[in-house]
Amino acid sequence: MKCPKCQKLVPDRSRCVECGFPFYVQLDEAAVAHLAIHPGGESVRLPSGRYISLPDGHNLVPTIKPLTHAQKKKHLLIALASLAALFVATLIVGYLIQVGDFGFILAFVGIFGLIMGAQMVAHLNDFFNGVAEVYVDRLIDTQSFHRRSQNITVFYGYFEQLGRVIIRRQDFHAAVAGAVYKLTYAQTNNHLLDMVQVDGPLDTAHVASATE
Repeated sequence: MKCPKCQKLVPDRSRCVECGFPFYVQLDEAAVAHLAIHPGGESVRLPSGRYISLPDGHNLVPTIKPLTHAQKKKHLLIALASLAALFVATLIVGYLIQVGDFGFILAFVGIFGLIMGAQMVAHLNDFFNGVAEVYVDRLIDTQSFHRRSQNITVFYGYFEQLGRVIIRRQDFHAAVAGAVYKLTYAQTNNHLLDMVQVDGPLDTAHVASATE
C-alpha cells in the first residue's frame, strides 16, 4: 500500500516502515464508500475525484476541557476588537440619524453593529466560561475554495463523523488524509481553536450510538 504521509509503497502493516505514520484507514474506494455513506446527506466530490455523502449531523460526544492561556487571550482580543468596531458603528449610526440619512448606509452599519455585538458577547462568554469542546474524528480529505466575490480562500476538511468543517490555512497545508485529529471548538461561537493530529487509534468512546 501507499503511505498517505510519505507517499512511499510499504507493506500493509499498522504503521509505515519508512516514516512511522499509523495506518488508521486505507483511503481506497472501498474504505471511503464504507466510511462515508450517509443516507440523505450532502453528496460532495473530493479533490481526489471520489464522491462521498456527508452527514447532516453527527453523534460525536465532545470532551469538555479548560481553555489554554493562548486560547483565552485570543477570545479576549477578538471581544475587544469587536467592542471597538461596535463603538465606531454606534458613532456612525448616531451621526446618520442626526443628519436624517435613513438610507442603505444606515441599514448596513446597523446590521454590522449587531453582528459585532453578537460576536463580542459570544467571545466574552467563552472567555469567562473558560472551557472548550473537543472532538476526535478521522480526516478523509481536504479542499480549498476561492470565493471571487469576497476575494478570500476557504479551506475545508472532510471528516467521517463531523462532515465538512472549515479549517485554518495552516491546518489545511499540514493535514494528512487518513489521520485522526483532535478538533477543539469554542463552546459558544463554535469557532475552531485548534486541530491537532492524534498519534493513536480513533477513540470510539467519543462516538455515541445512533440508537441511544
